[in-house]
Amino acid sequence: MIVGLMAGIAMLAGCKREYGTVTLGANIDNGRDAKVYIDNLTPCWHNNDLIRVNNQTCTTSAALGSSAQITDVVGSSHYRAIYPADIVGDVDISSSSTIAVTLPRVQQYEVDSRGDQKVKVPMGAYSSSESLTFHNLCPLIKVVISNRMDNDFVLGRITVAAATSYLSGLCSASVTGSPNDHIGTMVPSSASHDVSLVFPVGDRPTIGRGDRDTYVYYIVAPAFDEDDVTITLYTALGQYATFEKHASLRHNRMAEVSLTVEQWDGQDPIDPPSGDGVLPGAFSVSATQQVFFSQGNLQYQASTGTWRFAEHQYDCVGSANSNISSTYSDWIDLFGWGTSGWNSGAVCYQPWSTSQSYSDYYPGRSYNNGLTGTYAEADWAYHNAISNGGNAVHQWRTLTSAEWNYLFNTRADASSKYGTGNVNGVGGLIILPDSWMLPSGCSFTSGLASNGNDWTHNSYTLSQWSQMETAGAVFFPAAGYRWGTIVYYVGDYGSYWSSTPLGGNYAVCNMNFYNHSLNATSSNTRGNGFSVRPVRDYNNN
Repeated sequence: MIVGLMAGIAMLAGCKREYGTVTLGANIDNGRDAKVYIDNLTPCWHNNDLIRVNNQTCTTSAALGSSAQITDVVGSSHYRAIYPADIVGDVDISSSSTIAVTLPRVQQYEVDSRGDQKVKVPMGAYSSSESLTFHNLCPLIKVVISNRMDNDFVLGRITVAAATSYLSGLCSASVTGSPNDHIGTMVPSSASHDVSLVFPVGDRPTIGRGDRDTYVYYIVAPAFDEDDVTITLYTALGQYATFEKHASLRHNRMAEVSLTVEQWDGQDPIDPPSGDGVLPGAFSVSATQQVFFSQGNLQYQASTGTWRFAEHQYDCVGSANSNISSTYSDWIDLFGWGTSGWNSGAVCYQPWSTSQSYSDYYPGRSYNNGLTGTYAEADWAYHNAISNGGNAVHQWRTLTSAEWNYLFNTRADASSKYGTGNVNGVGGLIILPDSWMLPSGCSFTSGLASNGNDWTHNSYTLSQWSQMETAGAVFFPAAGYRWGTIVYYVGDYGSYWSSTPLGGNYAVCNMNFYNHSLNATSSNTRGNGFSVRPVRDYNNN
């Protein structure tokens, strides 16, 4: 029988009580009790916080306060609870005082509607009544950053590393003692020696120059006794500064470290690309150039003349590309080569072109001309303003054949930084950025599937992919290709244009893949409709 909780209402024998609420107390007591979301160092529940209570995941209803209501809790003689729910998983925690939890190695920076950082400090509660008081299971590291250089920089990640202590991963949380008077602790059992706070693209802070401003960020970590840790600040483009600091972290106490950036341990920082549509990972495409990929494949709507990026990396139009025309009111994403809409001198230069004659796609009427230099405007992404990608011309471009080759075959650890797989059930190719840290709870196996029609080499739910994407991973969907007005192999094959022609009359270089094969420098006829995945240069602002 499913019952609910409703304070002050007696339970009638043989009857089912309606769902009710539980009042949660979350109060600070000299820094020893709950710090849920940091809001001027006071606890603050938000609406829809997820808490694991016994064998179910429940949500809060709160108005930025230290108390909240939990709805839809099944009645019991006692309640054990862990916040946040995702560190426990879908398990029953009601019968054990020692609970396995996973503290994320990569913690995502989040802000609330006021712009304050949300810090999800793990907490536990144990109660025999309908009032749960939460206590911290682990402490916080407070990082205070000052910039003494001449230039601002954009912060991409903060990493804290210890020589022997565990700072993230699998831990054992104890919710012990008598109900309503428990002791909460978290002890690492098989974990990692580092933890990172990663800033997503839209929330990357700019650390201003000057002596007066300081910037404060919080990282969750288990208690540890080491005297020294290594803290590294990374810019959005991978420049870094490393600090050795004394920062022993005692249970339920907050360790504060102050970092003053006076110079980079590598090259001088370069501002990251501005505008919308830029994914966070930086990828080397030559010995001197890094790029950032767009948030999705390029798309075009003929009826309005609008260019945009797909909303998600795994989106593709598929067989609907067969409807291509100069008046088509929906979106297409498979294009003939050099069909930006700029009159390059080619017979076919409009995005709706379907000619199967390769000579119709010669910029300047010569097969030797590529989509760079004199004919750069023939590059789809360079010539056009992308509505959700900064909405200005000359911000994006298409990789050359040499750059595709460097990305997959030459950059450091190239062979370990790509693999086939699927995201949200869509098959495709995954590539990892130069600087990569695998998020907790995710896995990645490099390489290709061993047989055809198998995209399970790597598989990600939307939640897992969100973590991979935030950490910098890029996904190319197997969007198929178009020949004339017929679309083939959607979900089985992916082909992405380069800006480079070959010496022969018909051929243009492209990157293509099946689930079990990859060719970074393939060649194909210009009349094919292939995918376009634009990039922004490292130093293009």
